[in-house]
Amino acid sequence: MTANSLKRVPQPQTRGQLQQKYIAGVVYDLIAEQGIENLTMRQVADVAKVSLGTITYHFRSKEALIAAALESGYELPDDWYQYKGSPAAQLRRIALSYALQSPKERWWRFWINYVAMSTRDPEIQAIQTKRFDRQRRFWIKLFTEGKELGEIRGDIPIEETVDRMLVEVHGHIILQLVKPSPRMRMNAREAINRMIDETLVKP
Repeated sequence: MTANSLKRVPQPQTRGQLQQKYIAGVVYDLIAEQGIENLTMRQVADVAKVSLGTITYHFRSKEALIAAALESGYELPDDWYQYKGSPAAQLRRIALSYALQSPKERWWRFWINYVAMSTRDPEIQAIQTKRFDRQRRFWIKLFTEGKELGEIRGDIPIEETVDRMLVEVHGHIILQLVKPSPRMRMNAREAINRMIDETLVKP
């Protein structure tokens, strides 16, 4: 990649988008601390220091608010443009997001509560299933493009490999949440890097 291709083109967000992102962060914190069942729209408004009307303007229900928070967490990282032109680099960037930077990352603590709730709530489970399927298709797309560009080994079965990798990265999340130690986070990062390296064409 050239130096120019590594430049990140700023993508300005509207005030409404920034507010929704901020509200999603409040939802992460509240659910991580006390679970989904205890969350209320009023509570989110109070902690976010906005009116209840602002919350209900953006989100018609508690379920819609939680679903939006889930979607916000799956947005591409702010530095995504730096990896443009290299599907293998993009794949590594996404995979390494499953290696925690700290033991209290609010998104993943929200996520584990969401997954737990999905085992009891069919609506939430349906949203989570749809989200996972989209994620899987995105990984398959990166693998396909990586093969076409000669970055990823041609002998690798794409869908089977993606399924195995998704199982592995989600397993690392569980381990890091169960045992939130620096060693566990380092192990996750090293294992994910090895997993990606095994798929790449050797220079």
